[in-house]
Amino acid sequence: MKSKAITLLLIVFLVSCSDFLTENPKSFLAPDNFYKTREDIEAGLNAVYRAPQDRYSSNWAAPHWFEWGTDICEITEKSSWAHHNEIARLPSTFNSSSTIPNDFWQYTYNHMKDANNLLKALPNVPISDEEKRLIEGQARALRALLYFDAVRVYNGVPLILEASTDLEFLKTVKRAIPEEVYNAIIQDLEFAMSVLPSKWDDVSDKGRITSGSAAALLAKVYLTMSGYPLNQKDKLQNAKAVLENFVDKKLFGGHYALFEDYASMFDDQLSPGSEGVWVINFTRGTFGQGNDFHTNFAPLELYYASGLGLTYGGGWSNGLPSDKFYNSYDKVNDKRFKHTYWSSTAEIPEEYDALVKKDEEGKPIHIEFYRPHVKKFREKTPNNNSQRTGLDHSIIRYADVLLMYAEVLNELNDNRKYEYINQVRRRAGLNDLSQLDQAEFREHLMLERAWELCFEGDRKFDLVRWGVYTSRTPEWNPQVVGNIKSNKHEFWPVPQSQIDINENLTQNPGW
Repeated sequence: MKSKAITLLLIVFLVSCSDFLTENPKSFLAPDNFYKTREDIEAGLNAVYRAPQDRYSSNWAAPHWFEWGTDICEITEKSSWAHHNEIARLPSTFNSSSTIPNDFWQYTYNHMKDANNLLKALPNVPISDEEKRLIEGQARALRALLYFDAVRVYNGVPLILEASTDLEFLKTVKRAIPEEVYNAIIQDLEFAMSVLPSKWDDVSDKGRITSGSAAALLAKVYLTMSGYPLNQKDKLQNAKAVLENFVDKKLFGGHYALFEDYASMFDDQLSPGSEGVWVINFTRGTFGQGNDFHTNFAPLELYYASGLGLTYGGGWSNGLPSDKFYNSYDKVNDKRFKHTYWSSTAEIPEEYDALVKKDEEGKPIHIEFYRPHVKKFREKTPNNNSQRTGLDHSIIRYADVLLMYAEVLNELNDNRKYEYINQVRRRAGLNDLSQLDQAEFREHLMLERAWELCFEGDRKFDLVRWGVYTSRTPEWNPQVVGNIKSNKHEFWPVPQSQIDINENLTQNPGW
């Protein structure tokens, strides 16, 4: 399929709300009249880097959308946001005209446009060839991340790899089959791996993508391709080769390792390397700035509990652990449990989440939680005035790499699998696994990924590629019972607003 770039004019301007356009002025970068100097190209690359920051700092493409409505995460009974309830409960009102699928589509192609415009202009900018290769590698890795998210959300999507303002083409472009999209992702990541350094030495380069970042994402791409819907089992060997180079041969610098303490992964600022393989850096801010995770998962009552020695700045109490998942922990020995949750009682009533107790003068003195709340994303420095934290976030961290490696080895009947999953378990304070058959190990792996990586933005994608999303979720999460449907909810609908513009865009099954 001929590939050209979807422009802001068609995909964003014609179908988006004006507020979205106003909130993201940094993305208006036209290659023909902007990219002339080194400073221009650096500003353009910063705009492309804005893509993952936007995803983790606003409600336009939020990662917690892929935690809600899974086996591990429910939405609070008090949530009044209709579009959040739709993706968490999957009612019949969730359809191709719903807000969130449209927002995610806009986010994807708006930032895709910036990446393609930068890549088009790069050859003509007066900088060295080495600098051009480094910039191209970063831009292509970021584009790969955008497409990887898009293909996991919608399945086939328009594959647009060149800048263009050809509106007739843009009105007729078709969805590429998933395999075509994945192949483009692989090409971008392989290029990034070949040109990017394993570590950036200058402190001002903190947060830049490395060869290790690209390799870890490539391994996850291959692992995803081995599962539903492609079920290309040969890709397990590809994933194994990448992970072997990463973990055993340490070809990407050898400086990645687990922190000794699980909680250190959620310090305010992550050091380059260490456990963070692909890290997004944040500074504290208001809406559209800073890290959004704490805001969505922290108790709503923290709005009013200033002075209690807890993290505050405005929780919305949106995401809560499902009862079955919460009770699946070894609450005595698993060190992750204490760091992950606030809870005063094991009782989980149906309606109210917490009670703020006050003194005689009406000042808050204590919070009693009737439901467990997620605290792993709390900011350790008290923050009274902002909704967003300065907590850095890892798109992929070394624990994820180790668990991917263990999963791949299990599927290939390689008993070295215990070495890698047990590294993660030992850090958590749990006993080693041993003497499990393939199916038993697979079930343990599903839980280990949940305990280690819960609420970080990948759970639905894991469940879908394992082929258990529509069967496992209602067994663990009562909110989707009777609503979730196989061969439908694995992927979101293509926004009707896009189909109205381009009749060549086909809809996903069931929608």
